Parts: sequence; C-alpha cells; structure tokens
Amino acid sequence: MPAPKTLLWIDFPFKPFVVTQQWGVATDAYSNQFNDPDFKRHNGVDANVGRTGDTAYRTQFPVYCPVENFRVESVTWDPNGGGNQLSLFSMDPVTIGGKQCYARIFLCHGKKILVKENEVVKRGQLLMIANNTGFSTGPHTHIGLYRTDAMGNKLDRNDATGSYNPALCYSGAFAIDQASVPVLIANGLRFAKYYLTGL
Repeated sequence: MPAPKTLLWIDFPFKPFVVTQQWGVATDAYSNQFNDPDFKRHNGVDANVGRTGDTAYRTQFPVYCPVENFRVESVTWDPNGGGNQLSLFSMDPVTIGGKQCYARIFLCHGKKILVKENEVVKRGQLLMIANNTGFSTGPHTHIGLYRTDAMGNKLDRNDATGSYNPALCYSGAFAIDQASVPVLIANGLRFAKYYLTGL
C-alpha cells in the first residue's frame, strides 16, 4: 500500500449539525430490523437535519461533501435500511486511528442523491437532499465510516458491523464553509435544477 498522504478529517456535512445518536449505542432495533444477531450497536452517527418545526426546510435540506479526494463509490436504494444512500471511497490511503487504510463513508436517508457513481467529489460539494427514507424515524442523515483495504474489505470486526466511530475524525469545520468559489457556484446551479425540476 502506498504511504498515506494524510490523516482523515471529516467536516460536518451540514449546519446546524445536531447529533441525535452517537456511534456504538447498544440497541436491539438493528439486530431485529436486519435479522443480524451480530448487529448490536449503532454503526454510525445520526444528525438531525434542518430546524425543528420548519418542515419545508427540513425536507429540502442540502448535504455537502465532508471530505476531499474521494469518489462516489455507489448510489443505492435500500427501503429497509439507509433508504436513498451513497458511499464515498478514498482515492488514496489515509490514516485513521493510527491505522493505514482506505476509507468508506456512507451518507444515508436522503430524499434525492445529486451525484453519480464514480464521480470525483470536492469538499463542500452538494451531494444530496436529506430526508428520512428507509429505516428512519424522522429527517436525519446517518454518517457511517469504515476502514478498509484497497479492495474495500473491512479491516475492523465489532458489533457495529465493523464500522469505525466517525466522530473521532471530525475536523470541527463545516464542509460548506470549506468549499471553493467554483464549488459554491456549481452547488447553486445544481440545487436550482433540483428545486425547479426534481432532477
């Protein structure tokens, strides 16, 4: 594996960023929902989207790319899990928790995914409109992180589906505040297209 360029830092993908469930929380809901007795802990961080009571804003809430040098690995629909979801995969190795690896990040429960598979995305780029599709009790975005090898195989084994706590990689910055001017312009055009056409 090539030498990693950097530690992985994950920006907050939207603001305000209000966590409603932390990684690793023990619950029976997941093992029951997914019929997996080994899925005993929450495999990501859930954050509420929009502002409480502002339904229109919550259902048109943009989610931005929280990392740099990643590509869109997949865009999928899972009605019993993440709903409209996408995964990002690091294009180069990184260091997470002292381990040299590649990174896979999931963003789940979107209303509309606005990027395509294999697209190389930039920090602060508009990725999706948040919602509560799939196995979800309200509008939020689930952020999952996995340490993998170059082939995408998980390196960790635990009761949270082999995931890693993304909160340990937070940069403390908001992705949209890190976006370049060209990215901000492209975001505005992309959101306008979605708002006017639904595409």
